[in-house]
Amino acid sequence: MRPPIAIVTAVALVVAALGGCSLLDDAAPKPEPSDAPNSLDDVSASAEVYRTRSDPARGGLQLSVTNSGAAPLTVLHAVLDSPALTAPIERDRTTVIPSGATRDLALLLPPPRCDGGPTLPEAVLTVALASGATAELRLPATDRIGQWVEWHERACFAEAAAAQVDLEVRRAPALDDPANGTIGAELVASARATGVRLVAIADTVLFGLRAGRTDPARVSTLALDRTLTVDETMVVPIWLAAARCDPHAVAEDKQGTLFTVHLELGDSGGTTTVIADDATRAAFYDAIAETCGF
Repeated sequence: MRPPIAIVTAVALVVAALGGCSLLDDAAPKPEPSDAPNSLDDVSASAEVYRTRSDPARGGLQLSVTNSGAAPLTVLHAVLDSPALTAPIERDRTTVIPSGATRDLALLLPPPRCDGGPTLPEAVLTVALASGATAELRLPATDRIGQWVEWHERACFAEAAAAQVDLEVRRAPALDDPANGTIGAELVASARATGVRLVAIADTVLFGLRAGRTDPARVSTLALDRTLTVDETMVVPIWLAAARCDPHAVAEDKQGTLFTVHLELGDSGGTTTVIADDATRAAFYDAIAETCGF
């Protein structure tokens, strides 16, 4: 039974179509050179970084550029760089930003550099001028809602965690309890170091947590309290329940199968995100469809 998958596929096609609109925008007739700024003195622009709902799953972020100048701004190439990144992020694609408009440039994040702080990035934009020449526009990027700092801190902790433990969330039908609407799952942890402690796992926008297989009590985090030794693999049961049963929530899901796990690594603690693979996502969607009676 896979109605939700069909729904997701349909939505994916719609998203692809919308994404096509963006591509068409980029491929649309560009302003004549005479419409472009004469020099950088005629350019007024600002840059921000932020993440959409879909960015965490794809490992990306948005470089949001606002053109407050009088002329359209044609960005031919964009680079986002910071000491907090192991490499600059480049986007080799033309985008036209009309006067007074903002455009989001989708980027993929490289691994973080963790030997320093979360220094905010600088955007370096190659823009077209009226003469036909190009110029390099440098804009300090602001952190729209604090996501850059959050990403860097979590990514560095996740990098440290990945060096010590492998984590996987998988569907476990044997743990289901249909009478109580319980959906079974398992957290599989394989340690490469001693002293890795599984503290808790958090619910998601699609899946709430139950305190036990037949326990109807709902919790936002489920305490795990398990410590692993080196080379130990541990399978921890997780009991889920549908957090919502509207089909469009499943069809438009971006983060419902991203599970946040709280860990302790020796003296440090933090969270890492376990992303379900495609087969596991499909299994979870099937389970929520059956539970909700789609």
